[in-house]
Amino acid sequence: MPKIVDHQAYRREIAIKAVDIFTEHGVNGLGMRGIAEALGISKSALYHYFPSKDELFKASTEVFLEPSSLYGLADGESLPESKEEKLTKLVTTLDSRFRGEMTLMLEYTKAKDTKQISNDSLLALANQQFKIELGKAVGTSNADQAFALLYGGLTMRLLDGENTDLSSIVEWMLALTKRTPEEA
Repeated sequence: MPKIVDHQAYRREIAIKAVDIFTEHGVNGLGMRGIAEALGISKSALYHYFPSKDELFKASTEVFLEPSSLYGLADGESLPESKEEKLTKLVTTLDSRFRGEMTLMLEYTKAKDTKQISNDSLLALANQQFKIELGKAVGTSNADQAFALLYGGLTMRLLDGENTDLSSIVEWMLALTKRTPEEA
């Protein structure tokens, strides 16, 4: 009897595994053959599910931006309830892969001018998803500032040898919710 394959689920599985490959090797570090080898599948199978590396990168980015991935949730694990726990989970998860993600983002944007960057749908999606998740913890009116604190804090942490505590970054973002209307 032939093996029944859930093509959508397998396509998603490939995209999930490719996140780590792109993070490690960058967008341009491997061709489709190298990506297929890293995934442990044939190049023709990879092309069957993704007609180009750009399509695979797009699918990997979309999977990475799902709340379960952003928060590093295991299957069936629910999002923490409190604002502090949400932010702590988000900051901790992003910190664990920040160097690779930052390198990938810089490589992705390196050959683009400001207009191309402002019109890039993947970058817009990433910004939107992070702001939505941050808005759930600090309010939508504070999401932009929380986003800046998140990336600024994690960059400080990267550049100071992890001397900036993750809990400090969370506290900076939570402080946004305690401001008076005049301070906002």
